[in-house]
Formats: sequence, C-alpha cells, structure tokens
Amino acid sequence: MVTPEVLTAKGVWEGLVEKNPWLKTSKLVAKPDQMIGGRGNAGLLAVNKDFDQVKQWILDRMCKDSTVAGITGQLTHFLIEPFVAHKQEEEYYICMQSHRYKDEIFFYHEGGVDVGDVDAKASKLAVPTGGDITAHMVKSELLDKVPADKQEHLSQWIKTLWAVYKDLHFAYLEINPIACLPDGKIVPLDLVAKVDETASFLCAQKWGELDWPSPFGRAAYPEEALIRDLDGKTGASLKLTVLNERGRVWTMVAG
Repeated sequence: MVTPEVLTAKGVWEGLVEKNPWLKTSKLVAKPDQMIGGRGNAGLLAVNKDFDQVKQWILDRMCKDSTVAGITGQLTHFLIEPFVAHKQEEEYYICMQSHRYKDEIFFYHEGGVDVGDVDAKASKLAVPTGGDITAHMVKSELLDKVPADKQEHLSQWIKTLWAVYKDLHFAYLEINPIACLPDGKIVPLDLVAKVDETASFLCAQKWGELDWPSPFGRAAYPEEALIRDLDGKTGASLKLTVLNERGRVWTMVAG
C-alpha cells in the first residue's frame, strides 16, 4: 500500500522495497485502492511496469483530483502487485452477494475489464441463507462453458471461496478477473469486497486491522469516524451520516 506519506517523508520507497524485494525483480501492476470501480476503463491501471515506472505513475497521481463515473475525488491510496502474465481466454468473473433470504453466486466465462452486463450474461447459483454448496453444484450450475480440464479444480476453488465468504461475513465479493493459469494456479487479479459491519463483534479478530473507508469523493467527518468506532465495539447498530455539516435538523431512523 502506498499512501500520501511518499510526498512528505524520506525513505518511504526504500522501506517498501526492503520489506518487499520482489518490487525490484518483478513486473508490476499499480492501481488506486479507494472503492473505485472500472479502474481499467478509467485509465487508473498501470500494467506490466517496472518499479521506477510504477513509482512515477503513482507520484503523478498522488493527491491529485480524478473524476470517475462523474464523481471527483483525490487519489490517496495505491496498491502495487506482481504482474501475472496470462491470456484473455484464461480470465473469468465471479461474484458472491447476499440478500435477505438467499445468497447468490454469479459466474461468467469471459472476465476482464470489458465484462459488460454480468447480471444479464452470468450463470447464477442461488443458495438459501444458511445453506451450503458442493463442488458438483458449482460445476453443473456455473461452469458449463469452462474447458472440461479446468472444471474440477475451479469448482473446488469456488467452494472454498464460498466457505471463506460465509466465515468472514462478507456481504459482497466480486473478483474480476480470476486467472486460471496452465500450471493449475488460480490467481485473483482484481477484487471488490464488502463485509457486514454489524458482524464486527463476531469477526473482529479474524478481520484484523480493518479500515472503514469513505466512498471515493467523500471524506469522513470526525463525528462519523467516532460513531463508526463505537459501532465496532458493540453488538448494537450505531450509524451517523452527516448530510449537511451546517444543517440544524437531525433525522433519526429508529427500528
């Protein structure tokens, strides 16, 4: 993770390399990590670069305004990852999301930045809330358009991913793409995840140090951050959203 600290403090880049020697020996990918969707199509993705190129790419954008899907905000947090060489036909899309009475798994055999309307195109597997899945269910319901030699391994991987999704109380998990490589490795290349904040008292130890960032283009008010901290320490639900910092009317929703 690269933060605005690189603009003001000395030795930050050197410290990153010391902790992660692969930064100097591998081709890299860089992208902002601020709940921004469609980064590839928005020009916010540096691919197959060396460390010096990635460093300059980040510095050119750090703390600068950027507009994505009509929303303008500052780019302040970037990820650097190893570049994974693969072919387009090895890219797949998967999404898991929770609803009131069921969870759903979406899978599409042509993943990537141009995946399009997956709601219309993807294969879907509905799971009643509290239910479970098997590798056979995954294979028969989701993987009919995946090459036969990849179906068994991929179905087991999705089954395991589903177990993690439930155990950590995710509400939404989208990986686009996952790359299924010839050597059998399955590599998530880009991921969007939402966890159920009300499960913090159950999962805090498993989650570890988990930040609750504000949406891109909207910085959190100190009062919101305070209430969010209190919310994480109790089984009750405590929420505060400041709609107008100069407003004089408080809207309270009770239920």
